[in-house]
Amino acid sequence: MSLMPNHLPKSKASANKQTILTTHFSWLVGFTISLLCGCQGQPAANPNPSPTVTATPTTSSAIAPAEPEGILERVKARGKLICGVNGKLIGFSYVDEKGGWSGLDVDYCKAIAAAVLGDAGAIEFKPLLAKDRFTAIQNGEVDILMRNTTRTLTRDIAKNISFAPTTFFDGQGIMLRIGAKPTTTSSSPSPTSSPSPSPTTSPASNVSSDKNDKSFDKSLISKSPDESAIVIKDLANKKICVETGINATNLESAFTEANIQFNSVVLPDLDGVLNAYVKGECEAVSSEKSQLAAWRSKLPRPADHKILDLSLSKEPLSPALVGNDDRWRDIVTWVIYATFYAEELGISTDNYTIFKDTKNPEVAKFLGTSDSLGIELGLAPDWTTQILKQVGNYSDIYKRNLTPLDIPRGLNRNWKQGGLLYAMPFR
Repeated sequence: MSLMPNHLPKSKASANKQTILTTHFSWLVGFTISLLCGCQGQPAANPNPSPTVTATPTTSSAIAPAEPEGILERVKARGKLICGVNGKLIGFSYVDEKGGWSGLDVDYCKAIAAAVLGDAGAIEFKPLLAKDRFTAIQNGEVDILMRNTTRTLTRDIAKNISFAPTTFFDGQGIMLRIGAKPTTTSSSPSPTSSPSPSPTTSPASNVSSDKNDKSFDKSLISKSPDESAIVIKDLANKKICVETGINATNLESAFTEANIQFNSVVLPDLDGVLNAYVKGECEAVSSEKSQLAAWRSKLPRPADHKILDLSLSKEPLSPALVGNDDRWRDIVTWVIYATFYAEELGISTDNYTIFKDTKNPEVAKFLGTSDSLGIELGLAPDWTTQILKQVGNYSDIYKRNLTPLDIPRGLNRNWKQGGLLYAMPFR
């Protein structure tokens, strides 16, 4: 029996039937899809889930200790300071035959250890060659470089290298033989290759005491061309031994500017320079004044050799450290300033205890008895007291190491005495 109305033509009836069936089928498909979507609350899981989504921390990574944040934390965790030094320069860093260390650079390493660890003896000294010193800083082999290093522009902008305040203002000078010329050609022991008594136990024979050193000494100040020419004139046509490189260049420039002839004996290293001078192959020798003073202290008759009142260059010797650790740089900087400021205040290793109950607010703040400035550096409140107790102020350090070598303080005086040592305010 047909369901189509009798009044519709057959062709139209067929078309209408097809439309009805299509509509019904579409509705069923849509309804089914809706049911499926309603039952599926979340997307199907990825059969290969990403580790970043499903992985959970393992036990070992969850309890792994955090890496130290910087050199301060590393030094504290290690319990000692690793200090890069020369090890062969008397007066600055020198190790004797018994393994004892002495020198201005050594004492500054001790001052840092005293401030950070409370123990000036908690140090490992690491002797370094000049060519390796900056790499040792950059690679983290040493925490601080205290190795008679001149601060220059090219070094200051070197990758990951920074400098602290200058601890010794040096300059290239000339040492002239004023005694008899040596009668033997045998080589004398070099201060860079043979042990010798520490200057603190065997001072040079021509030591000048502080009593004779009251006036401001200008021996480290670069003279005007006219003044330099007067001093250089005494060296006319003399043979002068000098190391190749910047020292030879400085020497030649000084004599050229003074319009004075001389004979330079340019040698490849400092050992060769000194040995030639000792043998009498040259009448004078040129190097940094600190180096000349160390050499002179080891000669049989130091008084036969005079370091001239002349400076051919500026050589500010400064500690070097890694350039990406601001806190560590601040600590080293303010340890150095503490030795300057203590001398300015008149506080030394001999009298620091009498300032314990001081009513002077400036001194109390500096010693940590009123304000704890050290805490802001990550140090103990008494960090400056530890420096004074175990090492001393700048004058203590200088007298112990450089006065025995007859090196006048000159520019290395406190600013109130006409020198260049100037501490930033402790506030």
